[in-house]
Amino acid sequence: MRFDAVLFDFDGTLADSMESILVCIRHALDGVGIPYTEEQLKKMVGPPFRVAMREMYGVTDEERVERLIKIYRTEYEHDGWHCELFAGIEDMLSALRAHGVRLAVATSKPLKFTNQIVDGLDLRKYFDFVGGAESDDSRDRKADVIEYVLAAFAPVDRSRVLMVGDRLYDIDGAKETGVVSAGVLWGYGDRAELEAHGADYIVDKPEDVVSLVLGD
Repeated sequence: MRFDAVLFDFDGTLADSMESILVCIRHALDGVGIPYTEEQLKKMVGPPFRVAMREMYGVTDEERVERLIKIYRTEYEHDGWHCELFAGIEDMLSALRAHGVRLAVATSKPLKFTNQIVDGLDLRKYFDFVGGAESDDSRDRKADVIEYVLAAFAPVDRSRVLMVGDRLYDIDGAKETGVVSAGVLWGYGDRAELEAHGADYIVDKPEDVVSLVLGD
């Protein structure tokens, strides 16, 4: 095999959760009177909420950001976490698991919600570890989440670890932590974004991840 362990982003990589997330983001922005476009909203699916507010809306006031997050997460907890797996995801996970590849979730979504969704979709059986962000900002960056997962897998040869994700944050996080990156084209990013950030591989469909990992 080319890789011993594979780390997966969640939103836009394993599951299509955009619509439910957008409902929660709209609710939060409306709640504090921040104007937005639909294009801006869609770009917020993927990065940590604090990062998105700073980079896309210029909101740096800590108190205002925390109020936004509270509104967002209250709405998310009620109804925002519903999502569906992309076609072929479960077959991909099953095939990798059958070959003894260690699998983990590495998402910027808060761990509380990540665990709810993993269990709700009956995915726990595929993963050795589920890693996510903390409720505060202590593990907000994708690189921090990856390090959290790698610590659980230690000792591990980072050259044989693959981070799979759909956005630039996954690719940048992989580079920062010294693991290999694969960008996926069925999620919320696109080829131009993934290439611009130097993805080591770009794959079109979930079965391509299996071929990549197994060295077919």
